[in-house]
Amino acid sequence: FVQNNKANDNDWFYLESNPLGTRWFGKCWYIYPTTAPEIELPELDGKTAKMYRGGKICLTVHFKPLWAKNVPHFGIAHALAMGLSPWLAAEIPDLVRRGVLDSPKE
Repeated sequence: FVQNNKANDNDWFYLESNPLGTRWFGKCWYIYPTTAPEIELPELDGKTAKMYRGGKICLTVHFKPLWAKNVPHFGIAHALAMGLSPWLAAEIPDLVRRGVLDSPKE
């Protein structure tokens, strides 16, 4: 993959140093996603009302407006921390209470 990208001049970064190797510089190209990612948990498909289309969790009401307001500063870690975590905190205890999921054995 790396050799192919170098051969086709498709590198997404370059890195150089001074002759002594004491100072490094370069560039890294990246693209900010402009739409919030969809998080999919296929194992839980159909087990909660806050899920749709084959196991994707519902993030439209709370997380997507937050994402739209903070692009390009948000990334995947933000989606997991502010999208998936609150969803899990709300849904998993309910799934355990209803007997859909087993509680961990002690």
